[in-house]
Amino acid sequence: MKQFLIQAMQNILEINYFGYFTPLGGYGISNLNWVKHLERQGVVVFPHSKFIPDPSSFEYSILTEEEKEILNRDFEKKRIGIIETTPFDFGTIDTEIKIASTMCESDLIGASWVGACNSMDYVVVPNEFQRSVFAKSGVDESKLKVIRSGTETERFPYFKRPVRDIYTFGIVGYMNERKGVFELIQAFCSEFERWESVRLYIKTSNKDFAYYSNFTDKRIVVDSRHLSMQDLNKIYQGFDCFVFPSKAEGIGQPPREAMSTGLPTIVTNYSGLEEICDEEYCYPIQPMELRSGENPHTIEQPGNWAYIDIQELMYTMRYVFEHPEEADEKGKKASLWIKNEHSWSRAAKNMVDFLKEL
Repeated sequence: MKQFLIQAMQNILEINYFGYFTPLGGYGISNLNWVKHLERQGVVVFPHSKFIPDPSSFEYSILTEEEKEILNRDFEKKRIGIIETTPFDFGTIDTEIKIASTMCESDLIGASWVGACNSMDYVVVPNEFQRSVFAKSGVDESKLKVIRSGTETERFPYFKRPVRDIYTFGIVGYMNERKGVFELIQAFCSEFERWESVRLYIKTSNKDFAYYSNFTDKRIVVDSRHLSMQDLNKIYQGFDCFVFPSKAEGIGQPPREAMSTGLPTIVTNYSGLEEICDEEYCYPIQPMELRSGENPHTIEQPGNWAYIDIQELMYTMRYVFEHPEEADEKGKKASLWIKNEHSWSRAAKNMVDFLKEL
């Protein structure tokens, strides 16, 4: 028995995890979920954070007790380390085996990012699109490993939506040019007459976008509050159709969360969104053209974004609006698919399998 216990202790996987840990940003949310779900898989994680919310802040108040316990753990240096952020911060990691978990939002990365990636032992990317981009840009293919990221299916369970007096199209995310929000506004205002019982609800974490709450078209609602995941789930439940005409995404969590709740979803079939753009589960919009020019990060990511045909977006929004039973059925299938194939527990298991190989 003593020998068995010694062997079991030797087989416990302990790692360091470097990065941001905040529930209000893309990388932060991803980092929190990786450490939490790796722990649930039996891995002991010692986080090294570049940012942890202040205990008196709203951000800290919406952390779960499970997340707080992990983040407040005393740091112990381990042999294997993972860092999830942009390549600019890869110098933070100082373990023997260095694993970078990263992504980009165009179809090419710059020389400084390539160099940072090649300084790592392994580079984990969340989908095949990213693997192709990093390899094409010059990252050593032998270092690249695809491990799909997860979706918080526990916090965004299936919800059967009732028939409502006002049909709501919605979008969630950090609203800017890349998210395609202005194309969405144009499509909504062009397709739907003022007398129709529809509205467009824009939920953004970008406080600068709050300026647009003064739209003269009062059918458009802008919500820039910081919300807990529970409150965000209520926002999704209030939507009848989710529209995400993003020009480029590393992963694109909002449409995955929306689909997890059974929400009929319209989404651009490009970049990190390609892996969820299955017509059985959503309504894909095909890119009309790929071009650069509006990407503010052209040094780090000098590649292309996708631009859609607004007429196609208008048509698809009208189609979903007029075929609610078909859309609801597609949403129900999507919820089950996301739960089975894109959950964080599945992502963590795949990461553990990779770590055990090391």
